[in-house]
Amino acid sequence: MKKKRRDFLKILGTVAPFMVPPFNKLLAFSKRSVFVKAESATVVGFDQDFKTIHDRTWIGENFLAVPLEDWEINKGQLVFTGKEKRSRLHLLTYPVRKGAGEFRVQSSMGIKQGSTIQGSTGFAVGITDSTDENVKAACYHGQGVSVGVTAGRLLFIGDKKQVLPEVFNLASFTLTVNALSNAAGTRLALSAIDDQNISVSIEQDISSDLKGLIALETKVENKNNEEAFWWKDLHVSGTKLTVERANRFGPILWTMHTLSGGILKLSVQFPPLGRKDVQQVELDILMNGRWHKHAEQTIDPVSYTAIFRLTDWSGNKDLPYRVVYDRSNKEDVYEGKIRKEPLNGSLKFGGLTCQHWGGYPYTPLVNNLTRQNPDILYFSGDQLYEENGGYPIKRQPENKAILSYLGKWYMFGWVFRNLMRDRPTICTPDDHDFFQGNFWGEGGEGISLEEWEKVKDAHGGFVQTPHWLNAVILSQCGHLPDPFHKQPLNSGMKTWHTQLDYGRVSFAIVSDRLFKSGPEMVRKGTGRIDHITEPVKPDELASDKLSFLGARQMEFLNKWVEDWQHADMKVLLSQTIFSNVGTHHGDKKEFFPGDMDSGGWPKRQRDEVVKVIRKACAFHINGDQHLPFIVQYGVDEPRDGGWSFCTPAISTGYPRWGQPDLEQLPFFDRPAHTLPNTGCYRDVFGNENYVYAVGNPTDDFQKETNRYTRAQEKSSGFGLITFDTINRTIKMEAFRFLANLDVKSGNNQFPGWPLTIHQTDNDGRKATAYLPELLISKPRQLVKIIKETNQELVSVLRIQANRYQPKVHEAGVYTVVVGEGDSQKIIGGVLSSATKKNKTMRVNV
Repeated sequence: MKKKRRDFLKILGTVAPFMVPPFNKLLAFSKRSVFVKAESATVVGFDQDFKTIHDRTWIGENFLAVPLEDWEINKGQLVFTGKEKRSRLHLLTYPVRKGAGEFRVQSSMGIKQGSTIQGSTGFAVGITDSTDENVKAACYHGQGVSVGVTAGRLLFIGDKKQVLPEVFNLASFTLTVNALSNAAGTRLALSAIDDQNISVSIEQDISSDLKGLIALETKVENKNNEEAFWWKDLHVSGTKLTVERANRFGPILWTMHTLSGGILKLSVQFPPLGRKDVQQVELDILMNGRWHKHAEQTIDPVSYTAIFRLTDWSGNKDLPYRVVYDRSNKEDVYEGKIRKEPLNGSLKFGGLTCQHWGGYPYTPLVNNLTRQNPDILYFSGDQLYEENGGYPIKRQPENKAILSYLGKWYMFGWVFRNLMRDRPTICTPDDHDFFQGNFWGEGGEGISLEEWEKVKDAHGGFVQTPHWLNAVILSQCGHLPDPFHKQPLNSGMKTWHTQLDYGRVSFAIVSDRLFKSGPEMVRKGTGRIDHITEPVKPDELASDKLSFLGARQMEFLNKWVEDWQHADMKVLLSQTIFSNVGTHHGDKKEFFPGDMDSGGWPKRQRDEVVKVIRKACAFHINGDQHLPFIVQYGVDEPRDGGWSFCTPAISTGYPRWGQPDLEQLPFFDRPAHTLPNTGCYRDVFGNENYVYAVGNPTDDFQKETNRYTRAQEKSSGFGLITFDTINRTIKMEAFRFLANLDVKSGNNQFPGWPLTIHQTDNDGRKATAYLPELLISKPRQLVKIIKETNQELVSVLRIQANRYQPKVHEAGVYTVVVGEGDSQKIIGGVLSSATKKNKTMRVNV
């Protein structure tokens, strides 16, 4: 079949939907009477000349490249430089609808002369996902019909092939596929015409209707990166095409923001723009019915983020905002809302972690989270995994490695942007976000790729460069309140530990791995020395030289526990739980007595953190474990610490179980619900962990073919924590991936949830003495108790009413501090008593 380009364009028309005469010649190849010519219908068309785009990685808002870093515009051509077995540039906004009709895809393309590439180039049509019709699912899990040309001179539709003549010029040709669908199925006709007008065609019948995305597609068999394939243009048209502008990818991808202490910080994420693209973006706020420009920022050329910081934000009402990106020929607007700060006594907190692509794009979970309408979100880490998207990461060169990170980071934002646009979002990176399966940061120190290859994830230090690491930190944490320590680490790597006060709850945001010592500090050998498979001697894994949170973050925490200016309750946010409660690991379900990647090690330094936060009755929220836990910590004795909620993974990849009963490990104090694998267990590091609840996966999840059902069976889901700042209670809920919120059912949550505790339950120390009962002139005052012999802070709490009897843990003399600022009252020489029957003390503030 031959058709001149100018004739095709006459039919194609413009980018917008249009009306044209029927495709009179479209079905000339059809030989079976069952395929009848379509009647006149609305024909939708799209025409992209890549020459009109200047050099950049982002191809445009109508496209999504997978992998991102392997496609780019270079000197007026679209080129592919990767080596993946299959790569696609998806056309997002013009999918093929189901039902009768026809469509055509055409592109001028070629294989560069002198290329040694082994593989093919062409189209994939009808890309759909069998589990989820979401466009995001199609891009990363979708299957379609592949058509194209191989470097070995074959024209193909699926498995059907036609040999191209030796004189056919693979360096420059036009590829066209025509499709006709009706009740009998779909007929495809593919033709290739080179620049000398040599033409070859092939036809194939498909037994089903074709619907879904269209993509440019490459398949590569050799392993060297090479700029082999190029495209000049892409044209699609037909009655089966629809226009879905909501599927656009960019230029404004999403926003995240936080509000704390009257300071609003908002980040805007962009795709990889080119040097000739506009580099500024503006933030407008809707006030009194009119948009007001508040600020303009330059887009960071590495992470492609812009960070806005506005002071004196009252937070007393909802205020819509819009981000405006003014291109030379078009103004792009992304809108959201800064909500009124919830000061009505209830703060609903969404806890999320670990986003393996096996459950992407997590549609049932996202729908349920949206229905719960949390006031604030927390993504505690592993917003991406190295294998996400179905292709591996690139560690070097640095510029490609940054793009490799961004391509996987964009998967996260594409899913959750509609939730993040109108509520505060806390986001912190963890090991996989930094392209490491585990990491012990050792204060930002680096390890060479060559050294890392010998030990993989069982050695301290960062593999990627500080410049790369800072791009991750800026993209994920740039919108957080200013870090407590603004100066970078010796390596140049930035930190993000900080305080966020919102809804009368004060959150300390830390990294429990950035300063942590590597296992090689106490264990020698090769391989996975972080996996403890045999019993260890007492103190074998302990040393005063080891670091857990590090000196910087301990300084921050000690100041945070005393700062209650905007708070009635305190919460620590970190990446993982401070215990070793997982017992079985991996697809083979192997029993490990201990895992040094857990937050239960190093114990002495871990204990110091638990001691600090319990002084303020601080609750702990975290993730990372790939299964949910509720645990009460022990330090000197069982249950003398606070409570921790390890939230379920959004989508579990590497499986874990918490099943100590399988190994007949000794326990005591099983909760009243009598669920298995609960009670107090001593881990290999010496921690006494009171496990109240655990949500284990099934043992046969690998048999499940539906990936959403498999996510459910692997214990995927999300956490919801409700802070009642009036009654000072904390309600923990853990919803399963496929929870049906239309039905009241115990199966919607994991066994053992929900659980409600009181704020003061987060200091589990038993009282051995008491101070006089305080009768305070005003309610809700801050009360500090300080031991006079060493000036150690014993406890600090904003009390609910105006009566409070402090408990202490040894007899002695104490200082009582009531109130804050100018109204603070300091009462020294207060003697403890062995019983509560003690005198009262009146305090006027």
